[in-house]
Amino acid sequence: MLPSYCVLECVPTADGRFRVVDIRGGRGGSFAALAAQGARADIRTRLTPYLERLAALADGRCILFLSDPFYAGQTFPDDFFHHVQRYAAFGPITDWVPDLEQNRRVNRDAAATAEVAEFARLLDPLAAKLGHKLAYAAGVRVEYQGKSPKLLLSGYRERGRQRPQSVVRSPEEIGLLVYGGPTERFPDDLRKQSWFPVVNPPLFDRLLENRWLVAALLDGTPAAELLPRWLPVGMGLRTADEVRAFAASLQTANGFPVAVLKPSHQGISLALRFLDRTALRALAARQPGVRLPAHLADELLTPRILHSYEEISGYRGKLLDNLLRTSGAAVHDHGDGTFHFSAPYPFLESTVAVLQEYVEARPIRSRRTADLHRGQLRVLLFEETLVGAIYRLDRERDDGTFKDLTRPGVKVFYEPVSDEEEAALHDQITPFIRELRTQFEGRVHCLEDLIRLHRRWVQEQTAVP
Repeated sequence: MLPSYCVLECVPTADGRFRVVDIRGGRGGSFAALAAQGARADIRTRLTPYLERLAALADGRCILFLSDPFYAGQTFPDDFFHHVQRYAAFGPITDWVPDLEQNRRVNRDAAATAEVAEFARLLDPLAAKLGHKLAYAAGVRVEYQGKSPKLLLSGYRERGRQRPQSVVRSPEEIGLLVYGGPTERFPDDLRKQSWFPVVNPPLFDRLLENRWLVAALLDGTPAAELLPRWLPVGMGLRTADEVRAFAASLQTANGFPVAVLKPSHQGISLALRFLDRTALRALAARQPGVRLPAHLADELLTPRILHSYEEISGYRGKLLDNLLRTSGAAVHDHGDGTFHFSAPYPFLESTVAVLQEYVEARPIRSRRTADLHRGQLRVLLFEETLVGAIYRLDRERDDGTFKDLTRPGVKVFYEPVSDEEEAALHDQITPFIRELRTQFEGRVHCLEDLIRLHRRWVQEQTAVP
């Protein structure tokens, strides 16, 4: 099976089970998240089998952690809103645009860089004890010296406390590359190389970027029972009556949300909404009376969106670099010193949401405070090995009311799960991730397979029920 890691956001329920409410890969799923979550001795114990497995894959050569700290954000040029207006009758969902625009002004790169450095400080002593060679980099480019390929590594360090530098290495020196970062930032030069294996494979990460496709792969399997019930809303993938019927089937305690509204793509996952019944009725009222026609879905998948000269001038350098990486991107010179830019844009994905039932978490008794607290559980898996399972808990005691822990400024603390809970997690989560990997490897062998799976799913949603 492919070497891969993933992070599952889980909710512990009143019946003693766990539900998987989200799953991520390289984007936001790096094991660097362990650095600030738990006692160091416990973390090193958990990292030992992970590092040993990486060393086996590297076959005695260097394990290179490539962690791109750059957060690109999402662009919303005027032409995007022209499309929103043009297809307004199908109820596009753009609720999170203001949040994302504000988030673009926050420097997340420095925090991500510090997190990776902390992770390196945890791994380095362990690697030295076990006799494994590690290195860290923020970027890589392939250059040829004559006919020999060389890797130009930027932000390179052999230990976490070293000053970053740029170096040149031969591909033969690298036994394994572990990537953490947005899928679109994975170096193009390495996508089809055969010098060394990559964790996570870019194709698997691209699957995990799309919340539709994970559910589509697991549909009809026992693993799907761990996922909350959901349906797509926006752009006519569900009608107003269908949203109302879904809302009527949901049950929750008084004062708690009924559903959660999320963007369909992990790249804009920072914003989500907890909905009560009033908000659900308002959402249903925005949806059309009939589903989107199938022929129109093809037109809306990736229309060409224009970015004006003024908009391009306002983008940061790496944001523009991300846009230029888009397949089919083009710069249109006006001949007077100005230009505009155009590229295929995932319009349908950016205006369709995942409406998910709200899963109420049972209160957790903290070993630190001896009190009950509300929160969620983050589970980190490498292949089928549980590397970490950590609660993110509200610092205030549970008083029976709902609090949105995703809001800025809400104080939380982290606590590892107990041994008993870890055993229960292993029994439930391991079959889940095994099924996901099996379905992926059986059905997706190349990018074209993934694109076909995506298009087939959209076509099924536009079929008249």
